[in-house]
Parts: sequence; structure tokens; C-alpha cells
Amino acid sequence: MKLKSNLILLVLFMSFFFSGIWSANSAEIDELLEQVENDIKTWQISRASDSIDQALAIASSEEEIYRSSYLKALVDFYSGNYQGAKNYGEKARSNKELEEADFINFIIAASDQVPEFKEIQSENFKIRYAHPKDIILAEYASDVLEKSRFEIGVDLEAYPKEPIIVEIYPDMKSFTLASTLPAENVEKTGVVGICKFNRIMILSPRLLPKGYTWADTLAHEYVHHVLFVKSENTVPVWLHEGIAKFEEKRWKEKESNVISPFYETILSEALEKDNLVPIEKMHPSLAMLESAREAQLAFAQSGTMVSHLVDNWGPDALVDLVDSMRETDDYKLAIEKVTNLEFPLFYDSWEKDLRSKNLEQKIPDVRVKGVRIKNTEKNSSDGSEDLIDIDDNRARDYTRLGDLLKQRGRLNPASYEYEKALSLDPYSPIISSRLASTLNSIGESKKAREVLYPILDFYPNHVDIHMILGRIYLDEGNFNKAQQEYLTAVYINPYNPEVHESLIVLYDKLGQPELREREERFLKLLLNEGTEDGKQSE
Repeated sequence: MKLKSNLILLVLFMSFFFSGIWSANSAEIDELLEQVENDIKTWQISRASDSIDQALAIASSEEEIYRSSYLKALVDFYSGNYQGAKNYGEKARSNKELEEADFINFIIAASDQVPEFKEIQSENFKIRYAHPKDIILAEYASDVLEKSRFEIGVDLEAYPKEPIIVEIYPDMKSFTLASTLPAENVEKTGVVGICKFNRIMILSPRLLPKGYTWADTLAHEYVHHVLFVKSENTVPVWLHEGIAKFEEKRWKEKESNVISPFYETILSEALEKDNLVPIEKMHPSLAMLESAREAQLAFAQSGTMVSHLVDNWGPDALVDLVDSMRETDDYKLAIEKVTNLEFPLFYDSWEKDLRSKNLEQKIPDVRVKGVRIKNTEKNSSDGSEDLIDIDDNRARDYTRLGDLLKQRGRLNPASYEYEKALSLDPYSPIISSRLASTLNSIGESKKAREVLYPILDFYPNHVDIHMILGRIYLDEGNFNKAQQEYLTAVYINPYNPEVHESLIVLYDKLGQPELREREERFLKLLLNEGTEDGKQSE
């Protein structure tokens, strides 16, 4: 009887003992998983990785294992470890009652279909690319991103400690899957970059007929990353976009000037028609707005609001605002704290200031378009792929005729046709660059510049203008200006063989053999249609 009683006591003791251990482990896992969730929300991924590994090590019940696997999939996905994200995602998905089933399905699909990235590393960035030619972009991007990190870091007083992943997507399908942006919104609004899931993602400019300002786009998205981490995910979309727009050219310019002739034109029109984009409409993304014009107007508004803040309350106001956002998680309270103005009064002061500038519609009848994706990587042999962007039918016809004459070597008649086209569409960068190129070819470089300089003020990002100016300066022996123009062209479209041919000549004359060697490598890659390892691409 005594033995039986002792056995019962032993069983009870062991039951309480293991129950206590289980309760302690359960409480520890709950605390760890809660910490992981919070760290993921604020992109503290290294810390989240340590915590989730601890949780996985002590998880025992099915629920704990499923939950830990789900969060491990998220951590791996945010870390850019796609194989790990897929493996743990599938393990978590085996729990049919998982509340986050849709998101885990997305992670598995995105991880499974991610392009076969290669990677180059700079000091603070991991830059991934899939198409062989995109190594050209990746190597130039390394310099742009490091400059962005330094200059923007000065303004925002923030330098991320962990290397940031930057991914260059080779096609629309992979970009839209990874970014969650619908293809129609990308093409409609022209948003070709995004900062999401703790990384920067851009669409390769190789896919657009004339490229796009990818360097400014990378800097813009880098600002988003800095803001997200520094503010602990408290800055609203409109303010995110405003600060990013204000800072996106700091990698190359000392002063921030948001109001370009293009932005002045659409702001002027919106103020005249009392048709500004409401801040509430900018959420959850400017890529979800109704048109490219509305998206660009929203960028202009938010960027000038940040400029108004800095101009009137000093450069420290930007850092103070982000710090206040982190403390209050309320942009209206944060702005009031920094400016001593309630938000409606701050908004009114911005609009009043904007109206006082007497903005003009600098570019008459400007049309704001989204992006047009090339159907093939090969440009048309006659260069006519951009004629679709000439809106006036007669101007388009004259331009087409000019192209035909130029192909046959009849340059003087070609320039005459281009002049007729330009008289019908005097603000067209396409016609202006055609005319200037032809004039330069017949020795009329002075006239060519007279055609280009006015249009450059309106369309500073039209790559052909910089290419032609580069030729003119190179022929004149003005190597520094030629280099500046050709590098500007690279920061829009780095896939034109001519720009690398010219940079080879320039770097040779400037005594920069390492840069010349890089350009020779890029040129060989472009001309041979080959891959980095010398094999022919399909």
C-alpha cells in the first residue's frame, strides 16, 4: 500500500514537473514569436532571425511548430533566402487552419518563381541581376547606391547597418509577382521601382525603348528603406513619397529642387483647376492611382510639401519629423510638433506658398504617359520604335519621311523634313533630337545645340539629347563635358553600345585604364549578344 502511494506521488510529481517545463517553454515561445512578428514589421530582420531560430529549437506542439515555421518563412523571405522561405512556407502550409494562408501561398509562389539571380556586393549593398546584360546596370548601380547612402544619410541622420538587397528584375512577369504590383498599374502609372519586403526591386530599364532614370529610382527607393527602418514603419505613404522625391537626386546634386519644368506644368494646371490629389487618395500606393498624370501630380505635391517644410523650418525639421513620427505614429501630431501648426494650417501654408510662386505651364499640352514595354530587345532597324510617342499625326509623318531620307544618306533633305515636323510639335524631344543629330552629322553642331538646349530644360531625362550632346563635345575635344553627357545617358539607358564606345575613347584620353577596361567589357557583352561567361545568349 505504501509502495503504491509512493508511485502515485512520483507520477504526480513528474506530471507537475513536466507541466512546469512545458508551461515555461510555451511562454518562452510565445514571447519569442511575438518579438519576431514585431521585428518583421519594422524590418529588424537580423534580430528576428536570431529569435525565430531559438523558437524553432524549443517548439514542441504542432501549433508551435506550424507558427514558428510560418514566421521562419517570413524571416527567410525578408532576408532574400528564397529556398528557405519556400521550404518553411510549405511546412507551415501543411497546417490547413493557418490564418495567413494567402500570404504564405504568395511567399511560396514568389520564392519558387524568383529569377536565377547572380549577385555582386558593394560595401553596403547586395545587388542581384538575372539577365546577363544587367550586370552593366548592377555595376553602375553599386556606385549610385553608395553615394546615395552617404548623401541621404547626412540629411536623414541614418545609415542602415545591414547590407541592403537590391534586385533587378529581367521581365514584367517576375517584377509584378515579386512586387505585388499589377502589370496594368505599372504600365499605367509608370511606377517601375518599389521598396518592399526589406529590399529594393526595380524593373530593368532594358525593357523600355529608351530606358528610364533608373539611378534616381534606386536612390528614391533607398530613401524608402531608410525611412521605414528609422521610423519603425510609422511614416504614411504620402510622406514617404514626399521625402523620397525630395531626396532622390541627392546622390548627384547638392541642392534639392523638386519643381522641374514638368512638375511646374502639372502643378500649375492642377492649381488652376483646383484639382490637387487628396492625401487620402495616395494610400496605399501611388502606383494604384488612376493614371500616370495623377501619380506624377501626387509625387509633385508630396515632394513640394517636404520642400516647404525644409525651406521654412530648416533642414533639421526633416529629421525631427521622422523622429516625431516614430514617437507618435501620427503624422498630423508630428507635423504640429515640428512646425507649431495644426496639419490643416500646414497644408494651407504649403498651398498658399505654391500659389505665390506663380507657377506656369512651361510645357504646353504636355501628356503624361506610363511606361511602354518593348516587345523585343532588338530596336527596329530604322529607329522608328518611338514614333508612336509623337502625338501630332502630320508631325509624325514628316518625321518618318525624315528617317527614310536619313537612312539613304540624304541628310539635308532629312533635316528639312524634321524642321517641318518640329514646327508642328515644337516641344517634342523625339523630333528635336532627330533634327539635332542630323544637323551635327552635316557639320552644323552650333545649330544642333540651339535645337537641343531649350528642349533639354523641358526633358532632361530624354536619353537621345545627352547622346547627341556627348558626340558634339567629344568631337570638339571637350572631354569633361562629353563624359558628363555620356554618363547621364548611362543613368537612363546603359544598354546603348555607342555610349560605351565613346566612354572607351574618353577614358583613354583621360588616362583612366581601369574605367576603360570596364567599358570594353560592357561593349563586348552588348555587341556579341553574349553572356558574362562568353556563351551565346538565346
